Amino acid sequence: MRPFLFFYSLVLLILQPVLALYLLKRAVRQRAYLSGWGMRFLARVPDLRGSNTGSNTGVRRIWVHAVSVGESHAVSPLVKHWHKVYPNDQWVFTCTTPTGMDTCKSLYASLPGVQFAYLPYDLPWLVSRCIRRLNASALWVVETELWPNLFLKAKARGLHTALLNARVSPTTGKRLMQLGAIARPVVQSLGALLVQTPADGEVFAALGRAPDGVHGNLKFDVALRPDLASKGKQWRAAIHAQQVLLFASSREGEEALLLDALNRTQFFKRMPGACVWIVPRHPQRFDEVFEQMVQAATRMGVARPLRRSTLFAEQASGAVAQPSAPLGQPRLVLGDSMGEMPAYYSVADLALLGGSWLPLGGQNLIEACAYGCPVWMGPHTFNFAKAAQDALSVGAARRFEHIQAACEQYLAQHGEVDASTKAAFAYARSHRGATQRSFDTLRALLPPG
Repeated sequence: MRPFLFFYSLVLLILQPVLALYLLKRAVRQRAYLSGWGMRFLARVPDLRGSNTGSNTGVRRIWVHAVSVGESHAVSPLVKHWHKVYPNDQWVFTCTTPTGMDTCKSLYASLPGVQFAYLPYDLPWLVSRCIRRLNASALWVVETELWPNLFLKAKARGLHTALLNARVSPTTGKRLMQLGAIARPVVQSLGALLVQTPADGEVFAALGRAPDGVHGNLKFDVALRPDLASKGKQWRAAIHAQQVLLFASSREGEEALLLDALNRTQFFKRMPGACVWIVPRHPQRFDEVFEQMVQAATRMGVARPLRRSTLFAEQASGAVAQPSAPLGQPRLVLGDSMGEMPAYYSVADLALLGGSWLPLGGQNLIEACAYGCPVWMGPHTFNFAKAAQDALSVGAARRFEHIQAACEQYLAQHGEVDASTKAAFAYARSHRGATQRSFDTLRALLPPG
């Protein structure tokens, strides 16, 4: 393994200037990428070595790495349940993206002794410094972020490492097998391995590490947000739309596919009471997508699109005020806000699943179903294969080869999806329980503080 690990670290070291340029490029659209460079490149994370934790005090510090928004939300039921049982344990959260950092702060700011940081790049001296300074008892990594130096240095330092809610797409599984010389020691170093499905467990078993539990997906247990659901219903009442079609977490290239399909099917002429909302996955693309929508609206001869950020004003109490300007009948709305997906699902009758119409693997459909919003998806859902198949089998979701076919079907049904709404609710409820199963396994494996 050592030659492979040396070569991996050398390549990553050579790429440091490239990574810096990448962050600068991202910062053009999202200025938050200018922050945290000392943490990323120098491991200048909070120094917690003098804090009162360890076996002498019975207080543990748990370090959770959640790369971005989805992972930050996914682990929240487990973190909150753990805190109820062990209220004195302290917490550190590391992320990779600014949106992930914002999400972690919004979810976990009230936890005892909590600290937040960006994860350093996976160079041995950086992760060693990070591990020393954070002074944690355990490292929980959410889903499949297998950083070789991080896991191996953590084990050498005596941290109990765990991979939680782990899933393996076909592409990731193939890559792990190809890189077996370095993947096997990393996987075998894990103190706990909790996977979502038996198929995920088989991949890890082939690498020499059978899972400690096949516990399902933690995302089914994420707490609902009645306040955001209510906000979405208020939006719906204000726009006076008979039907609302939502494109949820769309990815680059997919918005053009939808806008072209709306034009080709004469969507708004055939369904005069309909409104289409588009919520891009990445906030740095909001302006770009809005410009596409403006051009498409001109081609289709409909009113200029509106932005969520200017469409409704928020009252100081948090309640939704009346629209900031007379609406007429909006046809295209850009969802350009973060942290409001429950509201977007609550405003809609149906969600088209982003990331599934191009070979990108799909996005999380669980949250949509939890709010009773049925999902129609394209052919590419390999990142959420089990969840997608289960939703299809109970009628909570439908699959189409092309987004135009989905638009045609929606027009043929006149937007009627009542039966699918009930199926979506039932699907989300029936798959709960991963939190308790994961908690029980972790508690049995994690050494006392």
